[in-house]
Amino acid sequence: MDVSIIIVNYNTKQLLADCLTTVFEKTKDVAYEVIVVDNASIDDSEEYIKERYPSVKWINSGENLGFGRANNLGAKYATGKYLFLLNSDTLLLNNAIRIFFDYAESHQYEGIGTLGSWLLDKDGKPNNSFGFFPCAKNEICYLLGKYRQPTKEDIATEKEVDYITGADLFIEKRIFEELNGFDKNIFMYYEETDLQYRIAQRGLLRKIIPGPRIIHLEGGSFENNGLSLKRFIMAQTSYNYYFKKHLRGFKYYYNRIMLCIIRLTIFVTTNWTISDKFRAYNLVLLGK
Repeated sequence: MDVSIIIVNYNTKQLLADCLTTVFEKTKDVAYEVIVVDNASIDDSEEYIKERYPSVKWINSGENLGFGRANNLGAKYATGKYLFLLNSDTLLLNNAIRIFFDYAESHQYEGIGTLGSWLLDKDGKPNNSFGFFPCAKNEICYLLGKYRQPTKEDIATEKEVDYITGADLFIEKRIFEELNGFDKNIFMYYEETDLQYRIAQRGLLRKIIPGPRIIHLEGGSFENNGLSLKRFIMAQTSYNYYFKKHLRGFKYYYNRIMLCIIRLTIFVTTNWTISDKFRAYNLVLLGK
């Protein structure tokens, strides 16, 4: 088996069906399997998908494991040389999986850790495809708008990045297993950041490549795509854990202090109630 495509599902029945339709329609000339890990959905996803796509390996987690742990579970059942971790809110526009496979095979001695594509939004414009490892400097750059969105010219080129978003992550199964997959302590958000930070520590590259064309309906698994309090709390909890795991001494305390200053922006940039704003900021202050 060349590639094991792993998709985590949590009450995204129709999004998942649309994603799978494009996977089966567009993927050719490569041996692949599709594994869906269901995080205890209650929208009849299993019956709906099995009826339409009987070849899919369906794994019931029995509980909501979050993104990372669910992918770890899927990887245990994978038989492919490579894993392609794909969000359920994505649509393949071309034979992206074969393109990833061919690139990985032809560059396997060049120290590649992970591959991703230049993602597109629903209008075909460049979407969020990668990020920078969390630190005060990068937070300030984000805040000041110094990290611009990619252009149409950018997406015709290769780019080495800090980390690729978890929406489309192509990685050799051997590397994934050697790193023990995603950190099981991270429920959601920054799990791909943590994994690729560990990959970077091994001296392996994380690259966005041109060729694969994938739409990411970002946030499609949430009812509201904006920054809700729930999403902030999940993300900030993971962010705090990442800091404690990877930063030490002065570097840790400097970045924590700067983060507390930067996160004051939630008082003016969100429409939450004042009590919710203090609740969110308290999470930043405590660093838990």
